[in-house]
Amino acid sequence: MKKVHSDIIQFRGSHYDFGFKQGELLRDSFILPNRKKQWGSKNKNFLIDETQATNTLLAFAPRIWEEITGLADALEWSMQDAIREFGGYYLEYTRSGCSIFTSSAYMVRNYDSSPEGYEGRFALYQPTDGGYATIGPTMQITGRTDGLNEKGLVMGYNFINRRNSEDGFICNMIGRLILENCATVEEAIELLEEIPHRRSFSYVLLDRSGNP
Repeated sequence: MKKVHSDIIQFRGSHYDFGFKQGELLRDSFILPNRKKQWGSKNKNFLIDETQATNTLLAFAPRIWEEITGLADALEWSMQDAIREFGGYYLEYTRSGCSIFTSSAYMVRNYDSSPEGYEGRFALYQPTDGGYATIGPTMQITGRTDGLNEKGLVMGYNFINRRNSEDGFICNMIGRLILENCATVEEAIELLEEIPHRRSFSYVLLDRSGNP
């Protein structure tokens, strides 16, 4: 069994302050240098139009925008760089598994990817400027690969394919938006139908009523 490490991040406050605090933590972290090394030439997967990404984030996730602004300020980055690293909204560039088990009482999540692809961060965050308190592992700092919110809604996702991908939010940012903004499976479905998706993923949901 390979040993892995995960930092536990706890914070209560505004999204901007949460972003600024995470930026401070990232200054001396291996996360960003390691990601740059891993991405290498793969940066083509993370193409952005700054204006389009900004408008979409402000329309669907204004509080996440505040968090990204805090990250940029703490790291002394341009907003363009911060959006590329943390925005979770990317342009389509070309056409191009995990598993989950649920019952009425729990959801079990299995990752089939190498641990080297994950950040080793587990965040507990209670916003004071809107949105539900959440707990879950991070991806690209602002995103969530799965998690639970204070209303008892749990979320995980599975990759489907790369066909018919478009400009839109990637899976981990969609997961964050679900957990912060939805209390029930029905509300999460409404959000999923409204927001633009980058690629095809299935989102597994379970709420306090046991409704999957």
